[in-house]
Amino acid sequence: MRHLVSYLASTGFAGFATSMQNMLISWMLVGMLVLPADRAGLIQGAVAIPAIIALLWGGAIADRMDPRSLLIRIYGIAWLVPIAMAFCVHIDEFHVLSVILFGLGIALTNALSTPALQSILNRISQGRLQRSVSAATLIGFIVQIAALTLASFMEIIGLTTVLIVQGLCLAAAIVAISRVPRTQEQHLPTTTALSNIREGVAAAWGNPVVLGVLTINFIALVFNAGAFNIVVPYMVKRIYDGGAADLGVLMIVFYTGASLSNVLMLIAPQRFPGRLYVISQLTRAVVVALVWFAPGQTLLTALLFLWGLNMGMTSNLARTILQEASPSRYLGRILSLFNLGMLVAIPIGVMTLGQIIEAFDTVTALIPAMVVSIGLFVAGVCVTKLWHYRSPD
Repeated sequence: MRHLVSYLASTGFAGFATSMQNMLISWMLVGMLVLPADRAGLIQGAVAIPAIIALLWGGAIADRMDPRSLLIRIYGIAWLVPIAMAFCVHIDEFHVLSVILFGLGIALTNALSTPALQSILNRISQGRLQRSVSAATLIGFIVQIAALTLASFMEIIGLTTVLIVQGLCLAAAIVAISRVPRTQEQHLPTTTALSNIREGVAAAWGNPVVLGVLTINFIALVFNAGAFNIVVPYMVKRIYDGGAADLGVLMIVFYTGASLSNVLMLIAPQRFPGRLYVISQLTRAVVVALVWFAPGQTLLTALLFLWGLNMGMTSNLARTILQEASPSRYLGRILSLFNLGMLVAIPIGVMTLGQIIEAFDTVTALIPAMVVSIGLFVAGVCVTKLWHYRSPD
């Protein structure tokens, strides 16, 4: 239990630092540099490209060496990135290039560290994996709410203050993860990281449950997470004439819903998690359709809460199913594919939907999310084996 607490603390500190990143980058581009949606989407997509390679590499390394030592090295460098950005802001060097470099640094940190963090959880969960995943995910959403609360006050307390706190949290993550025991390293001298990645892809391809989750998760992220990351900021800016605080409130409400979903999952683990995962694709289509009408701010806030509730449930269920159904030998690599889906899908979504926003209007970019969500529900029931998947917990 002591090791799990240390793990959750490291997850919390690192999560606080990285979870505010989407809002920071979005508002830097949309609210401070005032870029059009198509250009902002392209910049966010460009930042993700090097991180894609880093994520695959990080998954392979997490399966070959002690993930605790890897995390200490990553966080030991990463805390300097927001501190450097704070210095740029202080000396009035805040421009597109500095934002790109800042975004790239945190994206690489997240890409390299996530597979290692997730692979540690299997070892210290003591046979209660589904509840441990729910607890870790819940901690992630709680610190995300706290981080977004801080970031929403950036126009009051200053962007430099927010960036310094971000750096200090990454430094604190070093202390927390160092309290988790080392894992015996797996020495694989005859193979390369690239071959390990290929083996992980083959393992995922040969497992129908894993393949179903990875496929649905990727497609859903392109059109739904992509919509949340670019459509909501432009709705705040262009339709509701809001500022960073208004965007922060909506994001806090969104992640509060996500946190509540994980509390529910923690209290009531699912015997057939695949069924709830598939049904959640359909319920999301209803919520997004209501957001499409651009209702009053009170109703919009309530809908963002429901959207977050759905997102929290689907992300928790997807990760749980993968960690239960994946062969332990390839777990780190399969989890890196899962995270790769997030890393690739969201930039594709924001780039594509950014073009739609500028070509038509802001809310038109929500239409693909509705149609795709309905299609994923049908595919989940009729094509994949997720409906019949039973949890071993």
